Amino acid sequence: MNSKSTWVWITLAAVLGAAIFGVKKFARPPAPGLVALIPGFRADKVTSVQFTPAGQLEIRANRTNGMWRLAKPITYPAQAASIEALLGALQKLATAHTISGAEVRQRKNSDAEFGFDARTTLTLMIGEESRQLRIGSRTAPGDELYVQVVGSDGVAVVDAQLLKLLPAKMDEWRDTGLVDLSGLMFDRIIVSNATAVIELQRDATNLLWRLTRPMQARADNIRLADSIQKLHGTRVKTFVTDDPKADGEGFGFQNAELEMTLASGTNILTGIQFGKSPTNNSSLVFARRAGFDAVVTVERQAIEPWLAAVNQFRDPHLVTFLKPVMEFEVRDKESFVLQRTATNAWRLVDSDMPVDPDFVRELILTLTTGRILQYKDSITEADLPKYGLAKPVRQIVLRSTPSKPGAIATNGVLSELSFGEVKEENGLNVFVRRSDENSVYAIGIEDYARLAVSAWHLRQRAIWRFSVNDVVRVVVQQGAAITELRHTGTNAWAFAPGSQGVINNGAVEETIFRLGLVDAGAWVGRGDEDAETYGFGATNTNRIVSVELKDGTKHDVEFGGRSVDDYPYAKLTIGGQPWFFEFPKVVDELLKFYFPLPAAKP
Repeated sequence: MNSKSTWVWITLAAVLGAAIFGVKKFARPPAPGLVALIPGFRADKVTSVQFTPAGQLEIRANRTNGMWRLAKPITYPAQAASIEALLGALQKLATAHTISGAEVRQRKNSDAEFGFDARTTLTLMIGEESRQLRIGSRTAPGDELYVQVVGSDGVAVVDAQLLKLLPAKMDEWRDTGLVDLSGLMFDRIIVSNATAVIELQRDATNLLWRLTRPMQARADNIRLADSIQKLHGTRVKTFVTDDPKADGEGFGFQNAELEMTLASGTNILTGIQFGKSPTNNSSLVFARRAGFDAVVTVERQAIEPWLAAVNQFRDPHLVTFLKPVMEFEVRDKESFVLQRTATNAWRLVDSDMPVDPDFVRELILTLTTGRILQYKDSITEADLPKYGLAKPVRQIVLRSTPSKPGAIATNGVLSELSFGEVKEENGLNVFVRRSDENSVYAIGIEDYARLAVSAWHLRQRAIWRFSVNDVVRVVVQQGAAITELRHTGTNAWAFAPGSQGVINNGAVEETIFRLGLVDAGAWVGRGDEDAETYGFGATNTNRIVSVELKDGTKHDVEFGGRSVDDYPYAKLTIGGQPWFFEFPKVVDELLKFYFPLPAAKP
């Protein structure tokens, strides 16, 4: 046999050996599966769980219609998550190993050896069938536990983590929620606190809450929703006592700081009393639910919204819309009607003036977000002069249905508001009255100023729109001083004859780009009679910026005084009439810096 064939046989032998090793190592059958502690057990089929800790009373929870409730040692809502966690663990629980019945019988005192003499049991009811476990002690290492399924001779050894899911006391299986409102179909809330008895009713049609006692009024639905959610989420901090003969006066329930009743129509669903604070913790209060003996503590902050005075339950805004506003009518010295033409588009009836939708949105936003500062109730006609409402200076009508051409809509009124005259004795407040309510409300003078607009205030705020590429030249003039720049190409500018200085082409281009997109901050006046008010006198000494485009169009804007907020006033001529507006500060500063006027000659 030559050396070459020898190496071939050696190689074949090595491959065969590796194959045999692989088959033995990787192709052997898998280890037998773990054996379930309770074969065939289904957590979702359990109707009752009974746990008796050593030397303690039985703790029993029953499931009815998918809801868990403690039945022993007291009747009380159960903490479903804890019970479901235990049952889920039992369904998956497998034995690490089993001590056979024969081996158990050989031991003289097996119950004491395995810890079954303490008599801790867990019984699971599945309909009429029961499965009972005897819970023993931990194994010597402590990470496993002896358990025996009643009816079986052997003893199983399982993971000791099971002990963490068993309640050491009844309170561990009690629902810590003060009251579950998720399935409670209530439409009436009665609140009795130190200030008043307050009753709220939810409208079956629009599902909004209203006050029905001590007065008829719109309720603050946002605040109420938050307060109800906080009540639903209130957790019990401690279970104090379940003694039905407990001293109610000692917990402050005789003259409770707060009592709440939740009802559906005349049917009372539940009631809650909140008493005083424990002597050692003022952040908690004692609480007790009707139909339960349990006295518990909860955090005081959870009930603070319900301790408020009646006006804090009222809607703090003049209007709340359930339907979109389609028509906005103002009755004043200069009356006008706005109609919605699209989602975010409006038109002035009997006018072709373009309307800025953002201005209209701000008007409606002021009505819905401006806060009521005072409530005056039980108002008579004789009271109206005191609030400047004998002859309202302005009325606003909002409709969900636009009027037809030539006629004012008589239906679809969402709200009709009358505003009183500004009176010195009312300070910085203006009083308002809704046509559908008997109360009078005070709003701040700043909110009223936002509402006291004429139609021309709503003009489209876009001054003009032009591209920097279409600009031919820009001239800035103030008196005899003139600066003129000509556009010679992209990012290319040059002084016209007679003008000189240093040009920053990129900055000039950016300035004119911004100028082409200028919007009015606000329209403040129109007509020659307003000129001096905004710094436009008879002498022509104001700075004027003129932009000439390739098509011959020329845009001129003149600058005058400054507003109280330091915005520059500017003037345009529209339709042969001067219009005054607040000009953007940033663009004004750029024009001054990159289009400087020559210094006056001495």
